[in-house]
Order: sequence, then structure tokens, then C-alpha cells
Amino acid sequence: MVLWSIAIASVIVAATQMVTWRTTVLGQSAIGRVQARWAARAGIERIISTLARHTETPDVDDPMAVVRDLEFDWTGTLESGSWDIRHVAEGEEFRGPLDLHSRMNVNSITKLQLGELPEMSIDTVDSILDWRDEDEEVQGIGAERSFYEGRDLGYVPRNAPFKSITELELVAGAWPEYVRGEDWNLNNRLDGNEDDGENATPEDDADGRLDTGWAGYLTARSTESPLGRSGFPKILLTDTDDTELMEITGVDEAQAGALMAFAETANGVMGPLLSVDLGELVGQPAQNTGSSRGRSTGRTSRNSGGSGDDGVAALDTEQLKAIFAECTMTDFSGPDRIPGKVNLNTAGPEVLTLIFDNDPAVAESILALRQSRAEGITSIVDLLEVRRIDPELLSTVADQLDVTGWVYSISSRGISPTGQEIEIHAVVDRSTLPVKIIEYRED
Repeated sequence: MVLWSIAIASVIVAATQMVTWRTTVLGQSAIGRVQARWAARAGIERIISTLARHTETPDVDDPMAVVRDLEFDWTGTLESGSWDIRHVAEGEEFRGPLDLHSRMNVNSITKLQLGELPEMSIDTVDSILDWRDEDEEVQGIGAERSFYEGRDLGYVPRNAPFKSITELELVAGAWPEYVRGEDWNLNNRLDGNEDDGENATPEDDADGRLDTGWAGYLTARSTESPLGRSGFPKILLTDTDDTELMEITGVDEAQAGALMAFAETANGVMGPLLSVDLGELVGQPAQNTGSSRGRSTGRTSRNSGGSGDDGVAALDTEQLKAIFAECTMTDFSGPDRIPGKVNLNTAGPEVLTLIFDNDPAVAESILALRQSRAEGITSIVDLLEVRRIDPELLSTVADQLDVTGWVYSISSRGISPTGQEIEIHAVVDRSTLPVKIIEYRED
């Protein structure tokens, strides 16, 4: 009996030890996951803090300042873990968050530009346009409500702007492998299952590079900011006065009046200011400066007097830069988000090639220009220094371009002291303060 009692007690003690050990391991694992999660979240908050600081007190002469600071924030260490923030753009890995303004907004990209995307067919282009337009009229060989209803898919076109890039997969012909490429979880990072050939979904090339599909060219999250480069709200040219306009941009009274008059016209967009004399835009005589249209470089009109017989002086380079930095013809008072523009300081060669008539030489010249300056490209007017870009070409794409980004995608990987990892993916918008988290998920 004693021996049996000892044997039974030994079994009970061993079982208790085993249960206790397993419980301890599970507890340590749970603690590790919590530590990793909060380390990842600390990385998100660090990026948000940096973005808020640059929105509140921007460096107007150095658009690349925010990019450099974000690269510095790519990693950090806490007592309970560390974070790692990286992203892939056009196959290359970079430290820090991804500027979504390095991609074109799917709600404003043109039909011709859509058609240049890899694996993009004509019918899919028309279907994308049908999805985002307001009417039920089929464009070309696209697809509207009747197509989706006839196939009992359980949904119909939004007939409004896309809300996310994954919504693109609902469009006829936009298969997930085209939209996502190898980046199956859309975290803009090369994960193990995305670089192992056919071993796990998705099927990939196992070449150490991440193919991001159409999502590498497009976003639905970028937005135009109501803030100017100075950090103050932009001047709406249809709702201002000449005194404010003269003070902020350095134009004279006649130029201010012409700018406001042009903004009120049906063709009131910013692009034509780069290629057509201001007086000609509003049907007024231009001052005789030796040329009636084209680049404004070399012209000066400050303090040149009023309108009258002198006409309206052409805008000089500094005035154009100030106007594009601090003025707008877009009304931000409505509830809808305005599709964002492409940031010349972060866009890659493939996106820039799409914008400039599928000309890779122009894209390479723009990259060379921004890399030659620590501050990058400070105004879209700087592109007139590129030999292959003339005022007429720049005016046609001006409304798609900017020199800063407002929406960022952050993939923060938290690592606990025991090596456990948790990844948090967030999309944040700094176009207004406080910075907003507009998408959030944990993996």
C-alpha cells in the first residue's frame, strides 16, 4: 500500500509539474506576444508623432526633411521589445513607412495611364472606370450593374470612388493576382511565404524581390491636403481678396485680379498657369516682356503697377512656386476626400514614367534632379529645369503632381525579448491635425 501510494503520488506530482510547465510556457508566450504587440504599436506612434510635427511646423524649403526623419524612426528599442518598420517600393526595400503619394490614386488616374499597367486589358480598364463613375452607362467594353447582377455575384458597382485598393478585386477582370502580385497580405514587405516559389500561397518567383502588382502603382488612400507648404490652410482662389493674395504670393494687384478671375472660369485649374500668360487666360492684354507664352523664367512682374494699359504681367518663377505651394482652386469644404497627387520626391521611375507619356527618360531625369539636391524637388515648377519637360507638357500633368506626401502606410513589426513577432499595419493621414489612423490591422 505504501509503495502504491508513493507511485500514485509520483504520477500526480509529475502530471502537476507537466501541467505547470506547459502553463508557464503558454504564459511566457502570451507575455511575449503582448510585448511584441506594444513594441509594434510604439513604432506606429513614433511615426505618427514625427508626421504631426512636420505637419504643424513644416520646413518649407526642405520637403525631404520629413522623409529623412521617418527613415531615422524605422527602428527603436523599449525595455520590453523593439520595432522594425520597412517597406518595399518597385522591388527595392527601404527603411521607414511607405508614402502612399508615391503611387497614383485609382480614383484620378486616366484611362491611358491605366492601360499602361502590366497585365491590364482594355475591358478591365473600362470596367474600372465604370465602377468609379456615377452613371450606369457602360464605357466601351466595360461592365456596369447588369453585368454583375447577371452573374449573381452579390454586389454591384459602387458608382463612386474606390475606398481601398482591395475593392479593385471586385471589378470584372481585376483578379487578385494582378492587384496584389506577390504581396498577398498587402503589407508592402517581403514575407517568407512570398519568396518560397510554389511551396505556399501566393505563387512567387523566389527571387528575393517583391512583385507588388497593380498595388505597387495604385492606391485609394492618398488625399489632397487643404494645407499649404507653410502649414497654413491654402488660399482658395475663388474665395479670397487681392490683398491676401499679394501678401502671400508676391503678385501685384493686376495679377491677383487675373488669378481670381481665372479661378472663376469653367477651365479654372492650376496647370495652365505654367504654359499660358496670365493675361491671356482671362482675355486681358499681357505686358510686353518679349514673349507671350511659355516659361516664365526670367520675367519679373513684382510691383509692376496695376492693370490699365500696362496689361497683366506674366508670372515669374518665384510667383509660380508660391502660387502652387499656397493656393488652390479646389474647394475642400465638401464631405468627400479629394484624390491625392503623386509626390515627386518619393515616386519611383515606373510611376513617373506612367505620368509622363510613358517616357522613361523623363522619369530618370526627374530622379536625377531630386537626387542632386539634399532638399529634393521643392516645387513642381522645378521640373521646368528638366530638358525634356516643357511648359505645355508640365501643364497637362500638373494637377497630378506635388512635392510632399500626406498619407503613409506603416508596417511595424514588433519583436519581444524572447523573439516573438507581431506585425501591425496602419495607414495614417496627416493632411489635417491631429493625424488620423484610417486603416488598422494586426497580423
